[in-house]
Amino acid sequence: MSDKDKPLVLATNDDGIHSNFLIRLVEALSKNCEVITCAPDGERSWIGHAITRHQPLKTEKLKKYPGKEAYSVNGTPADCVNLAVGNLLDREPDIVVSGINLGYNVTMPMVLSSGTVGGAMEGALLGLRAMAVSLALPNNEFDEIREGGGKVAGEMAKTLEAAAESAAKYACTIASMPTPEGLTVHNVNYPPGYKGEHDPILTFANSLKLNSLFDLNEDGKSYQLTYKTEWLDKAKIEVGSDLWALQENMATVSRLDFSEACGKKYLEP
Repeated sequence: MSDKDKPLVLATNDDGIHSNFLIRLVEALSKNCEVITCAPDGERSWIGHAITRHQPLKTEKLKKYPGKEAYSVNGTPADCVNLAVGNLLDREPDIVVSGINLGYNVTMPMVLSSGTVGGAMEGALLGLRAMAVSLALPNNEFDEIREGGGKVAGEMAKTLEAAAESAAKYACTIASMPTPEGLTVHNVNYPPGYKGEHDPILTFANSLKLNSLFDLNEDGKSYQLTYKTEWLDKAKIEVGSDLWALQENMATVSRLDFSEACGKKYLEP
């Protein structure tokens, strides 16, 4: 099969183009797809669907990167998708795949704040098939893995490989389906220790109240975002939701349709 006959995937993320989690995903996707990567030059977590307005975007084409081509951009995940589709690709991608995120993206507050989901959402806004992929990490290993750029070894490396292979399989399936109406993002989450023993099950995004995100720093003058994992432990879990499945150690996919946010349903009798 020639490259032109393969599905074209536009890959991005919010952890930065050098994240090992993105690289492993691109490698898995490249087995059956033509992959072009366009991702931020550094971490852009918790940035949602932000679009850069007050500075020019600059691209750098990277060498020795898996896939067909790779571009680093000094912008957000949504910037990367819009810029690539409008300026860097010679044809429309069959699917936009954003991830693999370092850590889960479950429940509505985190979905709406996630740069990973934001990148996929930009794909949906452009009328493309879109999916976001995240891998939950053990709480006691999160900081070390994040500071190491997603480089992992041992069992964690096997988990990442299994998640990447599963996500690539799911992406190929979605890429062959009709483009959905609305603004659909397939939000895929893998649990810690995932070994590829089952495909993601269909779920919905759980509700959650995060409360204040900011704590006072030691200087007594500034505030810093501080995510508290206990928020999930105290959440009211709905059976069949992404949070329920995560706590049951199951891989999930929530098909989020952001067109429901337009308010049209309130005009219907």
